[in-house]
Amino acid sequence: MSASPPHLHIIAFDIPWPPDYGGVIDIFHKIRLLSAAGVRIHLHCFRYGDRQPAGELFRYCEEVLYYERQTGLPAFLSLTPYIIKSRTSHLLEQRLLRDRYPILCEGIHTCGILRNKRLRSRRIIFRPSNVEHVYYRGLARQEKHIFKKLFFFSEAFKLKRWERHLAKVSVILPVSDNDREWFSHRFPGVPVRMIYSFTPYDKVDVPAGRGAYALFHGKLSVQDNAAVAAFLIDEVAPRTALPLIIAGLNPPLWLGKKAEAAEGVTLIVSPEEEEMEKLIREAHAHLMLTFQASGIKLKLLLSLFRGRYIVVNGPMMTSAGLEECVIRADSGGEIAALLEDLKEKEFTQKEVKRRKECIPAAYYNKEKTEELKELIS
Repeated sequence: MSASPPHLHIIAFDIPWPPDYGGVIDIFHKIRLLSAAGVRIHLHCFRYGDRQPAGELFRYCEEVLYYERQTGLPAFLSLTPYIIKSRTSHLLEQRLLRDRYPILCEGIHTCGILRNKRLRSRRIIFRPSNVEHVYYRGLARQEKHIFKKLFFFSEAFKLKRWERHLAKVSVILPVSDNDREWFSHRFPGVPVRMIYSFTPYDKVDVPAGRGAYALFHGKLSVQDNAAVAAFLIDEVAPRTALPLIIAGLNPPLWLGKKAEAAEGVTLIVSPEEEEMEKLIREAHAHLMLTFQASGIKLKLLLSLFRGRYIVVNGPMMTSAGLEECVIRADSGGEIAALLEDLKEKEFTQKEVKRRKECIPAAYYNKEKTEELKELIS
């Protein structure tokens, strides 16, 4: 007699369709791959921004349930971090109590359930995107707007106080080696298992040849990505003949004006998934830069599996094993000089073969799926 298939509750901080930015790309493709592996998924989504309920998710889930965030002044004034308080739902907790299936909390945002004593006997898996209080402190330091800066500092303080509740989870699944070390030290009594972010790609498929531009992409409404884009426009684009394309979701108005005024720079606003895929494949160099060493930047993994030359700065390298796949440059002058050199070089079949060999097995979806299924079965 065959064993019954495993079931899993997944609590998502946002609706993971369309999978068009880092956090939801990891969630969506995790759902897709676990479903293909026979896991019955019960998905709980908090609505965030203008993202709408998505019928596509029913292809992979037994049920898809939506919850409104509890935003506003009461949530803001609470001692509980706003990103957690606004995603606390009595209805969600009641639904989780209807069975004994394991629960996967995507981000600290969804960990409000840890305060419910009736759920403490459950297997709860915590999937952090990064060390959240460190991330928010970094946002605060970069932010110019005084009220946003104060919010980020306040949230960082609250998150650091609140994270003690994470000691109640059954296992922690960080996305980067830096985060694995941090969580292992902070919560020595909780097992920590390294599972890198899930991606749309199950194999390396990098085109040989030469592209026509350098590409930077990311969610441009995020302060760090906008700051990197501005740095590239000011410090790199004027020093290289290789055109620069910046692509991503919801760029601020000031960034659009800066790109429009710069020579050799094109800003592509909120490209569709197919267009983004084409931009990645046709680029000659991928500028994988960040000013915050937090989590793993999923755009780095996307580019490794589909893109030609990968240029990184120091803070981007938060995980081991990828050093042979990338080229490091930190200052604007170093990056521009490297692009001038690369624009004359073909990405050869030898380079394609080398890319396939340099990415460790742990970054492939197959291994990640097997390990996660083992944890929930």
